[in-house]
Amino acid sequence: MIPKFLTLSEAEKRLLDMHAFELSKRVDGFSSEFYEWISKKENFSELVKKYPLDRMKDDVSRIYIQIIFPDDKYEKTVETLIETHAKIGISPDDLIAVYDMYYDHIQNGIESLDIDQKDKIILKSAIRKRIENVMFIHINGFQDLQKKRLEAREKFYKALTEIGRIRIEYDEMMELDKILFQIASSIAENIGLALVWIGKADPKDKWIKIVAAAGIASDYARDLKISLNAIIPEGKGPAGISMSSEKPFVTDNADKFNLGGSANTSFKTTDGKIWNISMYNEKGKKFPDRIEDLLIDLSKALKILIENYNRSNELSNIRNYEKGLMEIRKLLITNPPPDMIYNKITKIISEYTGKMDNVKIVVPSSNSEWMITISSSGEDSKFFLNPQNSQTISTDPNRFPEGQIVTSKCFRDGKPAMVNPETDPVYLSYWGKYPDLIRLKSIASWPIFEKGIGNPVAVLTVGSQDPDYFTKDLTMLIEQIVSDVEMAIERYRKDEKLEWLGLHDPITGLPNRMYFEQSARNAIKYASRGHKKIAIGFMDIDHFKRWNDTFGHEFGDELLKKIGTKIGSIIRGGDVIAKMGGDEFLFHVLFDTTEELNTVTQRIKDNLSSVDKRMNLSCSIGWAIYPDDAQDLRDLMNLANKEMYIQRKRKDETL
Repeated sequence: MIPKFLTLSEAEKRLLDMHAFELSKRVDGFSSEFYEWISKKENFSELVKKYPLDRMKDDVSRIYIQIIFPDDKYEKTVETLIETHAKIGISPDDLIAVYDMYYDHIQNGIESLDIDQKDKIILKSAIRKRIENVMFIHINGFQDLQKKRLEAREKFYKALTEIGRIRIEYDEMMELDKILFQIASSIAENIGLALVWIGKADPKDKWIKIVAAAGIASDYARDLKISLNAIIPEGKGPAGISMSSEKPFVTDNADKFNLGGSANTSFKTTDGKIWNISMYNEKGKKFPDRIEDLLIDLSKALKILIENYNRSNELSNIRNYEKGLMEIRKLLITNPPPDMIYNKITKIISEYTGKMDNVKIVVPSSNSEWMITISSSGEDSKFFLNPQNSQTISTDPNRFPEGQIVTSKCFRDGKPAMVNPETDPVYLSYWGKYPDLIRLKSIASWPIFEKGIGNPVAVLTVGSQDPDYFTKDLTMLIEQIVSDVEMAIERYRKDEKLEWLGLHDPITGLPNRMYFEQSARNAIKYASRGHKKIAIGFMDIDHFKRWNDTFGHEFGDELLKKIGTKIGSIIRGGDVIAKMGGDEFLFHVLFDTTEELNTVTQRIKDNLSSVDKRMNLSCSIGWAIYPDDAQDLRDLMNLANKEMYIQRKRKDETL
């Protein structure tokens, strides 16, 4: 639902209808100008490769016309573009940058009209509302699409959790094929797939044997012939490609059985067998983005199950970790913040493992070489969590022994590290220096990465008294935990970014109008209870267009950032500055006397004039006082806006 404040007034509708045709003549020029602009932007280089020129110009023109000539189909137009943009990787930041360009171009068109200045202001306001209206639908559509994708991925998480449950609960006397059938059935049911089949083959075999099939189309699996020979037709299908490459392979094309696309992943077990699991959608459905990551997790989970079945003497220790992994996955489905994840997984691992004596997660300090232990469980946990022992793990390889232990090496190298420390000189020295620590017989560390950050953001370290503790399967389970944690952190960061974008201006990072209105209403409630006064301010940078035209839009954006930073630094605690469209800013200020508000105004003007020595920046500020002028926030904002325009007009008349 579109916010009421974006609804056009009668005057705005009248002027927009009157001049729409003249403004629409600029659309072809804008689409060409837009393509030239975006082609020069390094951060859009991949987008330009994916998006054909004619298609891009057509989509850009459609939105341009919808802004000027809105009809009942514009929401559908935006919805169609959302799907297209999602496929080619356009982000909310990209969209906001494009809409800012729309605003600047149409605003320039309005300036060129031979109409009264007051009508230009009203017409610009109408266009700003129209752009924010379309952008509101666009950004919210992105968020809804992201939510749907996350929901689709959560189905896979739940399916993986169910595999963990089956692994833990199956009867040791049950045949492997029956266990795999349960898994195929669970995946088909949890994800809503038409067909799931699991097959295996010996490398010397020509054909893969399907050992389990489930789903409404499971009968189709009886007719499937999949070969390990990549040369013949039966080896060139999706499953054959996955097995020959040993990598996930996904296709959204319908197959000969009138099903949707298929997702395939293959792996080898230590006995040399080749395994494959293939999943088929119902026709018309698609797999979630980046399903390859989930397929890798699925293949790991299945490989662990099969290897464990073949080596039942190792099941006791493995099952404990699997219980922990299932609990961790239940936690991750709730999308917790990273700090909670770190705190919980150490406790879960410690709770569900037997011979493990210590597990901890450390993070690098931004101010020193020392790493900070933020979560720890086991017999050594009190030592590492004690602030007095904060300088026991270093990132500096020249510091001995604190910079050469396995946790330090793992962080520097960015890859898992393992050591048997009983005869290691580094650890003999380390334990001699810190005699309160348990003398462990095997220690291993795994880096935890966050997308976009080169170095690990954390390191998971596990230590045990068992010298053979880290078997291949157990190592894979811990790697699975780390993989799940990294995916959960990435999901949390995306949600966090979407939430931030919804409440902040992308250029200055200041709160946007939505944030401002929420904050201002809370401030008004506080002022009402305390019998205080609230000033709502509208500020416009005088002649900002001149600086923009003189130095360019990129300079203009940087100037707005500087202005936001400068003025934001003088705003008192509890007061708020927010960024509107263009060069407009909003304030709400709690005050007691008129002199106090005048002081705030003067401080804003003084600090604005010192932003850039090349120009004498000034502004027009209009204030409306609660409760003197009005009691409703929208009324206060309108009054402040009018007062700002009055001040600007006075300045213009004196020039």
